[in-house]
Amino acid sequence: MAAGSPGNRLETGTAILAAAREVDVRLVKTRLAKFERANQAYADAQRRVEAAESDLRAAQVLLGERDVDQDEAVEALARALVADGHARANPFKVFGELPPFAVMRLGFEDEIAEVRRLASAVLRNKALNKPTLRAARAAVRAAETVQRALAPVAKLEKTVREARRTRDAIGQVWESAVAALKRGTRAAADDGAPQLDATLFKRAARNSAREGKPIPSPVPPQPEPAPAPVVASRS
Repeated sequence: MAAGSPGNRLETGTAILAAAREVDVRLVKTRLAKFERANQAYADAQRRVEAAESDLRAAQVLLGERDVDQDEAVEALARALVADGHARANPFKVFGELPPFAVMRLGFEDEIAEVRRLASAVLRNKALNKPTLRAARAAVRAAETVQRALAPVAKLEKTVREARRTRDAIGQVWESAVAALKRGTRAAADDGAPQLDATLFKRAARNSAREGKPIPSPVPPQPEPAPAPVVASRS
């Protein structure tokens, strides 16, 4: 009995355990207890996945914000260099091959490295004015903030992967436990409890059917017929 997604597994487990409170389960007591433990372990594992994913999303948002700051620092440095007499088309040309827009399109780590290299080259040029040098130092600080924001993202990505692997491993235990319970409820029919299987699994079956049912696409509105053309009368 494959339950599919984590959400559907948990919904199925909740339905089975709720139904178990409505019927005599003594014939499957041991199997039901095992399933309840597996369901709780799976729920705990899924909560850990969700918490890790939430932390990762927050870290990614922060990284994106710091990257925007770095892009703005790159643009400010480009403007300062133009004011210092460098070519408007590519004010970074004498310091490297990449124009500003190409620097800002680099991946996080590559952009950090390029901004640091570019700023270092600018700071070594003693012919530049103070506003340009200040812009270069500001670009270095912006790159450092991106670097600090980037470090937790890689760690949290690993945490999410590990949490998902753990949850999926527990999911196999969950599947085995629910299959064993299903076999037990069917066997209980021969021991005088024919209603047990239907009671415990009727809700779970409805949940699985609901998950697999495609959502119909809305019917697009039909265009209204165009009015018949008016033929002017000839006098």
